[in-house]
Amino acid sequence: MNSFVGRKVTGRLFFVNKQNQKLWFNGKFYGQCYSSILYSQIENVEIPNITIPEYIFKSFEKYPNKIALECIVTGKKYSFKDVRHKSLNISKNFRKILKLRKGDVIAIILPNVPELPVCLLGALQAGLITTTVNPSYTADEIARQLSDSNAKAIITLASTCPTVLAATKLVKKNIPILAVKAKQSDEILRGIINLHEFIEATSEDDGVPEIQAGDVALLPYSSGTTGLPKGVQLTHRNIVANLCQLSADELIHWAFPSETLDNVVPAILPMFHIYGITNVALTHLKSLSKIICVPKFTPEIFINVLEKHKPNVLYIVPSMVSFMSNEPLVKQEFFKPITAIVCGGAPLGKQDEERLLTKALKDIDVLQGFGLTETSPAVCMASATKKKKLGFTGSVGGLLPNTCAKLISTDDDHREICGPNELGEILVKGPQVMKGYLNRIEATNNAFLDGWLRTGDVGYYDDNEMFYITDRFKDLIKVSGFQVAPAELEEVIRGHKDVSEVCVIGIPSERFGEVPRAYVVPKLNSKINVEELKEYVSSMLIDYKHLRGGVALMNTLPRTASGKIARNDLRLQYASKLSET
Repeated sequence: MNSFVGRKVTGRLFFVNKQNQKLWFNGKFYGQCYSSILYSQIENVEIPNITIPEYIFKSFEKYPNKIALECIVTGKKYSFKDVRHKSLNISKNFRKILKLRKGDVIAIILPNVPELPVCLLGALQAGLITTTVNPSYTADEIARQLSDSNAKAIITLASTCPTVLAATKLVKKNIPILAVKAKQSDEILRGIINLHEFIEATSEDDGVPEIQAGDVALLPYSSGTTGLPKGVQLTHRNIVANLCQLSADELIHWAFPSETLDNVVPAILPMFHIYGITNVALTHLKSLSKIICVPKFTPEIFINVLEKHKPNVLYIVPSMVSFMSNEPLVKQEFFKPITAIVCGGAPLGKQDEERLLTKALKDIDVLQGFGLTETSPAVCMASATKKKKLGFTGSVGGLLPNTCAKLISTDDDHREICGPNELGEILVKGPQVMKGYLNRIEATNNAFLDGWLRTGDVGYYDDNEMFYITDRFKDLIKVSGFQVAPAELEEVIRGHKDVSEVCVIGIPSERFGEVPRAYVVPKLNSKINVEELKEYVSSMLIDYKHLRGGVALMNTLPRTASGKIARNDLRLQYASKLSET
């Protein structure tokens, strides 16, 4: 028997059929909702039960000779035919030459170069699990990820081989390393395998391993809501689901190419992050776009991309929006071919968007989305059509198809929030939600509440069920879109000989969004030189984890009744001092 419940949305009465959980108004399908649970307003999409390479390669037959990947620095190009052929060949060689087997982990430590997607797709065809690592990491940071993931092989640049070799010594393993020569003049150290020669080596096919959609494909690292970085197990089904969700008709914000026209998309955001892999690389390989690989963002290279390659869609972070608005060398004519700008990593302010469009002097769809590594990554995405219709700014859009969410109180009672415009922590369900954290049963259990993934992000939805992210329930610091876990910084700082206790918080920064600031208690009878401590941290960690917010020396750290360090008290203390200046 059907039962119905009425719910007010924008002043009209909608009805929810509890049995099928679909929401209709005047005979028209509007969305889905049940009690405190919100469902997408977009009809569910069909998700095929196939692997990532099978899904991506399906479309390659149409334009095999078009350029798929091109490096902005070296000019190296691969056609769609090249990508398929080279990835298949490297897949065979992973198995035959390196003797890698299904389920083995391979670490890709590369910037945005054309070889990254080729190696990724090749590894996946071989049944391997790929963990991507920031190539700017120190040897210590690389070693931690190699050890935790139990990587059996590494792909990196020839220029970063010394650091990677140092990392393998730290883990005390002889891991084979394949090197990409970014420049012809790059030297490959003795004992390192030349990747280009490895790709071209001919091996007899010993039979493709049987790979299931439910097998783990990617192992990016995330700090989750708390703690040190953990391996996020994303299956082929997770990623294929997210690619299908992002390609729903209502959400497509790019044009498909023709015989004579390209859809040009620069890969500016790092492909060692899940956003760069899913939203940029895989989405636009599937849609046959021409991807311009940008190994490292610099103002000069970015301007070159805009001027020379005339991109149609940009995937950037808020700081790049500000750069485009304020930099005189970014000319108004550069905006002419751009139809959409997708901004992620941190919220984009209304004024920032308005300044950009004022400079562009044209109608560009400026869209935001919301997601996290644990959701492959996308959960919400703004629709250009809906944005124009509703006139919102600052929203990350509505839920992707096949996705549902609910909000709970940020208090300990986890009370469910049942209406719009009320703040709460966002919890989600969907086919894009991770399998779990690698070898972290407790962390996996803590990431879910009654089967719902806790995002750790605080926000609300409006009367039109568009979501807004306002804060982070979790403690992660977002520096220029990069995640910095206070726990990781604190562990490093506590390793200093003169440090007794430490607490790290994120403080606002006009340039970086947030930067880390450390509150340090010296050991008894010890004196800490602040500049020396900052240099100590800089020597151990990548630059975006440096203590740009400064170091405050303390006699004691504030604590809660249970004895935990009261991190929020330090945030309030800093905000109070800021308001006094």
